[in-house]
Amino acid sequence: MTKTRSARRKRKAPASGRHTPMRAPGTLTVQLLPQLLAEGLLPRARVTEVLEVVPAVYAGVLHDAGPFHGSPAPNHWWVDEFGCLDARGTVTAVPIDPAAGCTCRIDVLDASGWLAPVNWAGTEPPEGDGPLHVEGSLYLDPMLDAGSEHGEAVALCRRRFRVAALRRYRRTADRPLGPVPLGRVPAPAETSHDAVYVADLLPEPDEHAVTGNAS
Repeated sequence: MTKTRSARRKRKAPASGRHTPMRAPGTLTVQLLPQLLAEGLLPRARVTEVLEVVPAVYAGVLHDAGPFHGSPAPNHWWVDEFGCLDARGTVTAVPIDPAAGCTCRIDVLDASGWLAPVNWAGTEPPEGDGPLHVEGSLYLDPMLDAGSEHGEAVALCRRRFRVAALRRYRRTADRPLGPVPLGRVPAPAETSHDAVYVADLLPEPDEHAVTGNAS
């Protein structure tokens, strides 16, 4: 009898688990970093709310961007349901405040017309402008908010997005597990560093379309 009850419980377990929700066509998935949530630096947006933000690239691995099977590598990008990114394009340095004589700059990736600032904290930046193939993640950085020094330098990267969905995953050594739908960006007291938080953002139709691949 014990084995029978145990076997039944095992058969029922998958049905009670949560499955990854289907993303709406055209959505862009970004990570909401736990440390930023814990400090209350990200907007407490609800699902369906509209945000004006600059999704940024956290560069983790750089690949050779040279010839691809005897021909130039195509410019493209894609982001998965966890906000993980693979992109090819060109990188250009944008000065933060040239009028004030500031030599600081922000590198911006142009992948087939999609523009995103790049954070090199996870790797070493390439020397000079030119082709780039990068793996990493897409995230929201409060340093790029409208009105801030860095944010105004990359104003062309800012878009209006509707929050299509919010999810929390359990952080693991491999693939995040157990997606839980959220109705609102969590408050600092609700945030765990053992979790992965993501938002599916849908570009507003009155803005320039964000094109690419989401898999």
